[in-house]
Amino acid sequence: MIDPGANPLLTGLQIAITGMSIVFIVLIIVALVLGALNTTQRLFRSTTPDTITPPSIPERNPVATDQLDPQLIAILTAAAVTALDRPVRILRVRYYRQLSVNWARLGRISVMANRQLRR
Repeated sequence: MIDPGANPLLTGLQIAITGMSIVFIVLIIVALVLGALNTTQRLFRSTTPDTITPPSIPERNPVATDQLDPQLIAILTAAAVTALDRPVRILRVRYYRQLSVNWARLGRISVMANRQLRR
């Protein structure tokens, strides 16, 4: 029971500490239950050699850097000469792989949404 004549600061501190203690106790219980479930799942999982399959190795790009298409090099050289207005020599080509297109798109959308004009 809360004493109405007590200092409100101490009462608020007592309520905050009690609430945080309850939250941490519940989190510890949840962590223990999840750990127990993980352990029991490992016990019941079958690990016979017939069911285990090796992970697939992704294939590399079959085109080596020394065997680039001459037409590709000509197109890249022409584009670079046009853009820079001076002679250019292509020494190597690195392919740009965009791994997370969706994350980048979502980030751009959120930035654009924040910059909209408000009426």
